[in-house]
Amino acid sequence: MKEKKVKKNTSRRKKGLAFQDWIKKWLEELGWVVHNQKPVGRMIVTKDKFGKKKQIYISQRNDIFGCVDLIAKKENKPTLWIQATLHTGIGEKKKALQTMPWGKEDMVQVWVKRENGHVDIFMLGCDSLHLIGKIIRRKFYKGENVVWEF
Repeated sequence: MKEKKVKKNTSRRKKGLAFQDWIKKWLEELGWVVHNQKPVGRMIVTKDKFGKKKQIYISQRNDIFGCVDLIAKKENKPTLWIQATLHTGIGEKKKALQTMPWGKEDMVQVWVKRENGHVDIFMLGCDSLHLIGKIIRRKFYKGENVVWEF
């Protein structure tokens, strides 16, 4: 699968959406069924500074439960709840994820795309995020003491 090339001057939001699409395709190739929550928007009518009516598009954030971008299911595997981000500071993501009452069969992850193209995968533990592995050139490398596989 070829990754879509996103121009350097493209907005961070578009790069983030392209990253979500990449995650969805990567997981689907491994047999997962994936829901990728896309942002929604609406057209509103307003007036310009001269009083003339004009339509503008308002984009709205639309995360699942306010903190998750993708949900993935696979037979005999826990449900994956994934927050995809391009930001390196994941503290705010962790706080938002910790507000939810996750169950034993939920695997909550934060996928961080690095500037070098590698993807770090963190899993939400009792009170912190733990690095469980990396994806480098489309191959998953498990972290130490990690037994879970995709």
